[in-house]
Amino acid sequence: MEGSMGLGFVAVFVVSGSVAFVARQAHNRLLSEFMQKIEYEMCGSEKCQEKKKVRFADDVIEPSSNNKEYRKRTLEKSRRKLSEKLSCVV
Repeated sequence: MEGSMGLGFVAVFVVSGSVAFVARQAHNRLLSEFMQKIEYEMCGSEKCQEKKKVRFADDVIEPSSNNKEYRKRTLEKSRRKLSEKLSCVV
């Protein structure tokens, strides 16, 4: 009697494990198909283009080698512009 209960327990364990495995595989497949449909709808018939890299103007880029000199030059430029504006106003 105990042997048949153990065998029944093993059978239930194997069947439930198989059902869980099949359900997980089906879920993964459905999720994969769903994600492909979403990607197609978002990007259209063409594949999504990679994000474009941002390029800053030369006067915006701060060189990493000599920050003090760069700041000195930009400060001088801003002072000149300010003095030109003030001279035009007066």
